[in-house]
Amino acid sequence: MRSGINNFFKLEELKSNILTEISAGVSTFLALSYIFVVNPAILGEGGMNKSAVLFATVVTSALATLAMGLWARKPFALAPGLEMNGYAVYYVILVLGFSWQNALGIVFWSGILFMILTLTRVREKIIVSIPITLKIGLAASVGVFLMLIALKISGVLDYKGMTINNIAFPLNIKFFVFLVSLVLVVIFEKLKIKISVLLSIIGATIFAHLMRYDFTHIEKVRISSEMFSAFLKLDIKSILRPELISSLIILFVIDFYGSVAKFIGLTLNTPIVDKHGNMPDMKKALSVDGIAALLGATLGTTSVTIYVESGVGINAGGRSGLTAIVCAILMFLFIPLAPIINLVPIEATAGALLWVGLKLIPNLTVLSKWRLFESISVILMLLVTVLTFSLDKSMLTGFLSFLIGLLITKQWKSINPFLIITMLLLLAGFILTLI
Repeated sequence: MRSGINNFFKLEELKSNILTEISAGVSTFLALSYIFVVNPAILGEGGMNKSAVLFATVVTSALATLAMGLWARKPFALAPGLEMNGYAVYYVILVLGFSWQNALGIVFWSGILFMILTLTRVREKIIVSIPITLKIGLAASVGVFLMLIALKISGVLDYKGMTINNIAFPLNIKFFVFLVSLVLVVIFEKLKIKISVLLSIIGATIFAHLMRYDFTHIEKVRISSEMFSAFLKLDIKSILRPELISSLIILFVIDFYGSVAKFIGLTLNTPIVDKHGNMPDMKKALSVDGIAALLGATLGTTSVTIYVESGVGINAGGRSGLTAIVCAILMFLFIPLAPIINLVPIEATAGALLWVGLKLIPNLTVLSKWRLFESISVILMLLVTVLTFSLDKSMLTGFLSFLIGLLITKQWKSINPFLIITMLLLLAGFILTLI
């Protein structure tokens, strides 16, 4: 059996062993298990039943991660992305006013588009067309968006529609729970504790209970038939709503580019890739990502993507799909622990959201190395994100200003047709929302 496992996952070729892979799988699970607390809390804000979201989160994450291990044989774990669920709830549902069924509908179609471009290999051409500065700008805009969500949850920011209505520092228990979660995650990160996010949520939750946080307004998560209440409730007709097209595009682009960046960033300088930095059977891994989005929307959660916390397991020596399989098994076992969710206030997760967002912001020294119009494009993207609480407008602003910069500096020959197509899609989505 040991020999069969070694041969199936090519452990010797990857310079790994079964014990190391198991340890890496456990480490990955511990590092990302906070999502089983965060995702029901966030989607619950959008009117979804938290028990249903928990079920969809656990099952989709576990099945996708299992497929990543058995089929693609890669050490990546998958789960609902914070940038996607935050956008779906705090913009599509709470700002635009659509139902969670509509939101799941566009998540589904985003997955369809994702799969089409992956299987037809159009994906690689589009990826190449996007300059590195705009990719960094997109990641930074997502980071700012997550930070804004954290500040909104904590009561610091009050948005009226898509503009900031008020900024305050409320001296109440919710705000202090947020501060504790933020301080703890920073301390644990500085101490290089691998499960810093999870520990910060646990610590902030304990603080909330000690301070007698009022839990009476929180919907309880129960192991019951309610877990299936979101199954097949997505509205696939959402694709026919013109005002939702821009949201579809933004969800697709975030998932599309984010997954590729994680694949590359997590595996560079490891035996997982060849000497040229290329990953064997990458198409399989990308396909799992796309299929997971379809499955998640069907069961009742937002886009499922590669988790950057997979790097914890990879750093621990995980090199094959066995790491992902171990992580998937632990994910399945999380369901019996569902009542734990009832103990966690959403403010206890806000510090993690802020920290994850902060890590996506590029260092100022990076901006100084760019051409002036590149730096301006990224800065404008961040400003538009803050002022409009909108990622699609941020992307449109960045892409448009970047293209104008190329034209002004007489570098129009370097403009890739796929870059223009991407910008036109964003522009069309924006115009459609005004109709």
